[in-house]
Amino acid sequence: MKLAPGKHVRDWRNWIAPAAIAGTLVVALFLAVLVVIVLEAMGDKANEIDDSRAMSAAHTALNGFRRRLSGTLEDNAVWHEAFEAVNSRDRKDWMWTNWGAISADYQLYDGVAVTDPEGRQIGGYLKGVEFDVVAALGEQFLKQALAAAKPDRPPIVNVFKLNKSIAVVGSRALQPDRNMSPGGRYNVVTMFKLLTPSMIDNVASDYFLPGLHLAFDKPEGQLALALSDIDGQALAYLAWPGRNLGTRLYDEVRPALTGALVALGVLLATAVFAGYAELQALRRLASAADREATRDPLSGLLNRNGMIRALQAHLASTRASDGLTLHLIDLDGFKAVNDTWGHLVGDELIGAVAARLVDCHPGLEFAARFGGDEFALASRPGNDPAEIAEAALRALKEPFVVAGHTSEIGASIGYASHLAGMDAFELIRRADMALYGAKEAGRGQSVAYTGDMDRDREAVAELEELLRRALDDDELSVAFQPVVSSDNAAVAGVEALARWTTQQGPVSPDVFIPLAEKSGLIFRLGEFVLERSIRFAEARPGMDIAVNVSPTQLCAHDFAEGIMAILERENFDPRRLILEVTEGVLFDSPLQARRAMDALRAIGIRFALDDFGTGYASIGTLSHFTFDRLKLDRSLVLALDNERGRAVLGATVSLADALAIPVIVEGVETAEQAGYLRQIGCQFMQGYHFGKPMSPADFDSLPGRMARAG
Repeated sequence: MKLAPGKHVRDWRNWIAPAAIAGTLVVALFLAVLVVIVLEAMGDKANEIDDSRAMSAAHTALNGFRRRLSGTLEDNAVWHEAFEAVNSRDRKDWMWTNWGAISADYQLYDGVAVTDPEGRQIGGYLKGVEFDVVAALGEQFLKQALAAAKPDRPPIVNVFKLNKSIAVVGSRALQPDRNMSPGGRYNVVTMFKLLTPSMIDNVASDYFLPGLHLAFDKPEGQLALALSDIDGQALAYLAWPGRNLGTRLYDEVRPALTGALVALGVLLATAVFAGYAELQALRRLASAADREATRDPLSGLLNRNGMIRALQAHLASTRASDGLTLHLIDLDGFKAVNDTWGHLVGDELIGAVAARLVDCHPGLEFAARFGGDEFALASRPGNDPAEIAEAALRALKEPFVVAGHTSEIGASIGYASHLAGMDAFELIRRADMALYGAKEAGRGQSVAYTGDMDRDREAVAELEELLRRALDDDELSVAFQPVVSSDNAAVAGVEALARWTTQQGPVSPDVFIPLAEKSGLIFRLGEFVLERSIRFAEARPGMDIAVNVSPTQLCAHDFAEGIMAILERENFDPRRLILEVTEGVLFDSPLQARRAMDALRAIGIRFALDDFGTGYASIGTLSHFTFDRLKLDRSLVLALDNERGRAVLGATVSLADALAIPVIVEGVETAEQAGYLRQIGCQFMQGYHFGKPMSPADFDSLPGRMARAG
């Protein structure tokens, strides 16, 4: 039978609606299933992400314990006073005062022990009570202590089981400074911090780890971070229940899944809500991190970064004519407090200084600590900057009583006021220049920035460039002043002295030598003087040549190698060279100075202690560094016109004679002085009476009575 026209069309159109309905149902069912699958997957992923975050937070907390203990250990192990005290007879008393008593209630560590290079305990304390750490921690601790006995090893930190608790234990070689040779083994300082319930509760709060606790067996169904010992074996676990954020999220939205579109809408709404909540949490964390980044934890003041931000915010919101004043403060005598009473007293003193500065004047906008013993105050417009500086000086002059010790310190203050168009960094630069001027003026001074400081700086920069060009163009010269023997007034040697003359006239060595040291040109200048001196001496056999060495040169790591290279290049006998050093470097950098001097003395170079009598060198210093010459300052000769001056000079010569160190006396200007010095036993003399610093040609024309000694 034939179909009527259009019937087949009507038939398939009849299926459109059912097909659409069926298709819609299929699509809806597919979407519903897909949404459920996606939601379940997202829930699982959210659980995984949250668990990963929690595990990372636990790792961060544990590493934080390690870093804090390492920092504390570094401060206590690299400590000259502790190094000497532990090797002295009174080490028990010293260790109790500086470590044992403190461990009773101290935030940074609960116990401390000192062991010898073989792992035998010298002393130990836990919570202020004597404690045998070797017996408590056993063989694994000995392994750590022995590994830490080398001074070039950084702090070694591991986890140990201590009694019924867990402790983070760090060990470090006890040494006087950070530049120890890797050879040899040293006593070891060990510090440990117990993982107490209160500490774990703080971690749980700070890192969003509710339910965090310490477990000695790995718990089932909970997240856990293993606390492994030195051999990698788990001693205990930081455990906490997972929050299952994704699962809870899925359970909340599941009742609303009446259809694919509704489920999708609920999913989107819930995802937005969860994202917003997470964003808020991240914002809170970022805010806390920002506070930590801009605050000094020791004083509670702004740190350098926070101060710069505060300055920028203030200057951006204030009219240019209303600029504030920035005071930079450098404490005088703070290092002596640290060296005398230890870092703990020094830290408390920093807090006391901060408290006084904040309250020293009502016109302050904010206070900051740059770090070390440097502080800053910003005063509001309309206040007298000089008055605020004086108020700060008065506040810091009053004695501080810290940890039972009375400390008297002072400060130097430099300040600058904001002007139109000036940014925060320019304001800091000007205040820093003023501070430099205050320190140059002496302790307890306050100095305001002036334009002359920049002009002076520019003048110094111009002079530095002139000196650089003079070295490039070989425009400097070397003068030689004779050193005569007291026996026959014959020339026994010479001292080489750098000289510089510009188009405007001669420049004093008191000006260009310090300039060369600050600019780094002292190394080129020293090489120039040494080479010229060697060539002068080569043409005059049998004569010693003395060359001054600055502290900057002597403390350079390659100083000895550079001297040796020049001597080898010039084929000069090292035994004819005397290097003159000042006593200051022997106290500021004794180890570097000793290494360089020993290396050069080994090839025959001799050393003279210059300007003796103007500083604080002791008999121990003279013996320890074994000088070949003792050069007395001209001030001792000028004092010969009175009985006390003659007595002091005589005693100094007797001291040198007792130590078998020949004496050279500077500043001899009269025959009477020369006669007296010869009478009391001075071996060598130098001064205008015998000859001023002169050129090689003038030196060769000295009178016959000054003939060189053979």
